[in-house]
Amino acid sequence: LARLSLRDNHFNDADAAVLANSLSSNTNLRALNVDGNNFTEEGRVAFLRAIFDVSSLASCAASNHNCQVFGLEKDISALNCYNEDYPNKLEKIFAMLALSGDDSFINTALLRGIPTYLIPKLLDKVDDQEE
Repeated sequence: LARLSLRDNHFNDADAAVLANSLSSNTNLRALNVDGNNFTEEGRVAFLRAIFDVSSLASCAASNHNCQVFGLEKDISALNCYNEDYPNKLEKIFAMLALSGDDSFINTALLRGIPTYLIPKLLDKVDDQEE
């Protein structure tokens, strides 16, 4: 199953939490449409955390990088827009590094615990993304 439409099912935030939790272990679903349900910001955040957990780099890397979620009040369907999970994962990690720094390009606090030999590889990937 690659696409699933759950439009107009009267789901609520508790249902959103269950659905979002199922995304963490699902690597086949590419698109989920939840338009017309009764989700508030709480339900939206449940889906957002499933596909882009910003609590740490490890959590971000463990997020679902395959499924696009459509139909939420504040649209998050731009996440996971690539056909493969690897570029989706890289884009999220780079976004975390770039957007979470207060006064610098990269938030180096997020790099604590990352082996130093991986830093050049990370920077090389950043350079690849810019091209």
